[in-house]
Amino acid sequence: MQIGNYICKEIYGITICKSRLLLQFRELNHFVTTRKVRLEDKKIKELDLSFNNEDFDKHYKVLFEKLGLSLNKLVFTNQVHGNNIEYVSEEMLTNKYYENIIKETDGLITDVKGIYLVTKYADCVPIIAYDPIKNVVGVAHSGWRGTLIETPKHLIIKMVNKFGSDPSNIFVSIGPSIGPESFEVGKDVAEKFVLKFGGNYVIEKHGKFYINLWQIVEKQIAEIGVRNIEVSMIDTFKNIGYFYSYRKEKTPKRFAVVVGLVE
Repeated sequence: MQIGNYICKEIYGITICKSRLLLQFRELNHFVTTRKVRLEDKKIKELDLSFNNEDFDKHYKVLFEKLGLSLNKLVFTNQVHGNNIEYVSEEMLTNKYYENIIKETDGLITDVKGIYLVTKYADCVPIIAYDPIKNVVGVAHSGWRGTLIETPKHLIIKMVNKFGSDPSNIFVSIGPSIGPESFEVGKDVAEKFVLKFGGNYVIEKHGKFYINLWQIVEKQIAEIGVRNIEVSMIDTFKNIGYFYSYRKEKTPKRFAVVVGLVE
């Protein structure tokens, strides 16, 4: 099954999605979770990976058990809508996966095989970046505030500075997030984007303002030399059958982007 530019399939009762652009790389394992499940445990009606979920441990265990991956090597951001990107090493792993949270950060990079970087979403923009030449991976969470302070660009710059990546060798997928037809903002926010990026990314329709975050993210990373860019074309606001949308549902629930290098 295809949703936008992503390939989605059910694995042992759990539906996950993968980028068509990134599927070509065997050294990379990546997936985007969805809320959609068909499990023997009827108490889990939909997959919710937010730590605000009182049963989050059960949800994580069933997901990673079904996918044959270890929980012990997960590392999380705590997502403060900033542009700090951190390098992850094995020294950062603890005995409890849910304590592996890198504070004050919205993005992670690693060159360590077997570690999985996890970011969580309900409308904000996921940026997955992979350099097959250096075999390094990164992921960043960028809401409108993060996009305004160029978090996507900071992810690429961190890969360049830490690993010596050439941006032209980096493949980037812009994941499921609120789309340009759905992201309505107030005039004050629209003006901030026009001031920063120009008027091409803000649409005024019937007195309302809409921002195209996908195009802005694409522009940011293209400006510093990234050429291989895929936009998922999945609007979370319009696809709540599979993804959470805070804007539409006011939900604390979250889907996740998980990326790691194959051991």
